[in-house]
Amino acid sequence: MTRRKQTSQQKASPRADRAPAFRRRKVWAVAALVFAALVAVAVEVWPFGRSHSQSIANPDAPLASFFRPEVLYWRDEIEGWAREHHVNPNVIAIVIQIESCGNPNVISSAGALGLMQVMPFHFRNGENMLNPDTNVARGMSVFYECLTQFAGWDLGKALACYNGGPSVTQRDQSTWAAETQYYYRWATGLWADVQTGVESSDTLKDWLAAGGERLCVQAGRSQSAGATG
Repeated sequence: MTRRKQTSQQKASPRADRAPAFRRRKVWAVAALVFAALVAVAVEVWPFGRSHSQSIANPDAPLASFFRPEVLYWRDEIEGWAREHHVNPNVIAIVIQIESCGNPNVISSAGALGLMQVMPFHFRNGENMLNPDTNVARGMSVFYECLTQFAGWDLGKALACYNGGPSVTQRDQSTWAAETQYYYRWATGLWADVQTGVESSDTLKDWLAAGGERLCVQAGRSQSAGATG
């Protein structure tokens, strides 16, 4: 009787030793799967991730073909500025499209200047405010401040901030100035079209019909004059 009991215990003991180890391996396997899933999600949504070719901070993203020819006139420069400022080239193209349609010499009634319509107080003393490289550098500085400090990486809010100032990000959209509301609509619509990869943008067509066409005609004349000059 005692011998059979001892034999039974001897047989049960290895099985009892293996059970905790098996449970540990199972826990680690589940943990590994959960971790892999979290990494996959993080890579997709993290603003610097490259798995999504059209993330905000991917300077190697392809530039959409639907922008106006006056904007695509600056294609090489836009791609270079994107690498310099670590941003998706389509973000720069959207701002240029709405602000100037590619006219580096335009000055608004409010005093904003150049491709990205940057206000004079953003420039350093002695800078050529209409120089495209300088203008985009100062414009991108304003944009990044909006994006990172006031908009929490929400591109629509960042571009509304670019147009209407940081305070708009702290207020309900219904209280924004009409210009900023339109700006937000055009910008987010163009960005959505970039994301879906369309070849023709209905948002751009609406913007042109709402007055953008006149801006693009002026840009084309400026570019033609620059080429002949």
